[in-house]
Amino acid sequence: MPTLRYLRRERQQPPRTEADAAHVAVKTEMLKLRLMEKKHELVRRAAVDELIDQIAGTVLTHLSGMSARCSRDMVVRRNIDAVVIQIRREISEACSKMADECNEPPLD
Repeated sequence: MPTLRYLRRERQQPPRTEADAAHVAVKTEMLKLRLMEKKHELVRRAAVDELIDQIAGTVLTHLSGMSARCSRDMVVRRNIDAVVIQIRREISEACSKMADECNEPPLD
């Protein structure tokens, strides 16, 4: 059974108190996130995705041109190209496995 002191305390607190507290908590969280972003402790996912795409593109471009840099002999070039294709396939499989583990949606 509630005591009188409890009932008086409840009556003194306006019903908006909880909503106001939630609002303050959200604003505080937003400020923390902005500060983390300015300190470069937090980065936008789109920026990271773009950087990863650029790095992957550079690696794949240079891998594809490796046989021409290594030899003029066509047999050697074909062997290097075969290894490059195998490496690209292994990279793709490893990335797909990691994406599956992180529940990333499949690429269209």
